[in-house]
Amino acid sequence: MNNSTPNNSTPNSTALPYWLSLMVLLAACYMGWKWYQVSQFEANRSAGGIEMAGPPLEEFELQERSGKMFRSADMQGKIWVTTFFFSTCPGPCARLNERIKYMHNQEELKDVTWVSITVDPKTDTLEVLRTYADKFSADPERWLFCRGDLKYIKRVGKEIMKLPVTWQGHNESAVVIDRTGKVRGMYDMTSISQSKKLELLLKKCLVETTSPENQPETKPAEPGVAAEQAAT
Repeated sequence: MNNSTPNNSTPNSTALPYWLSLMVLLAACYMGWKWYQVSQFEANRSAGGIEMAGPPLEEFELQERSGKMFRSADMQGKIWVTTFFFSTCPGPCARLNERIKYMHNQEELKDVTWVSITVDPKTDTLEVLRTYADKFSADPERWLFCRGDLKYIKRVGKEIMKLPVTWQGHNESAVVIDRTGKVRGMYDMTSISQSKKLELLLKKCLVETTSPENQPETKPAEPGVAAEQAAT
């Protein structure tokens, strides 16, 4: 007669702790790998951005959300930053403009003007731009939202700002222009590290002084552009 106690354990119940441990280990490895990818991506982007002393910008004109014309020539003597976006952009544009909002609200950067140009002027009417600007509490004197003919905007991006733009296509770079109308740097506004570099450059530009006789000559805007923008 066998008096041994029956073993009620099944192979599945015995293996369960092993499989649970393996799943936890695999999940930890996966999360570690994703963290490494993100950190490497950010590290690579942080190495980007560029500070320079480029030539004076060619002048251009667009229509601001107020209905008034924005003329780059009127920015002489000011520090300003140009970016491209569109209001229905699901992610990158929102992050870009949230970063601008953060800098726009800094007391130390109150003398910087931000110029956001839509790459979807068909959708982004003046009314849409006004509503969009209100979402970010954009000061109408210090954060401008502009639109115009898409073909002309592409030229502003590619030929003047050296940033290729297409319909609903752009990058998240911000172009810094100093008081003399020269490009001083380009940085990815969705990168925290590059945004910090941009902020340092702006503060550097703000303390620079320039005498009127040293102001460079700039190429005039294309004739008829103002009328074209107003009619769009």
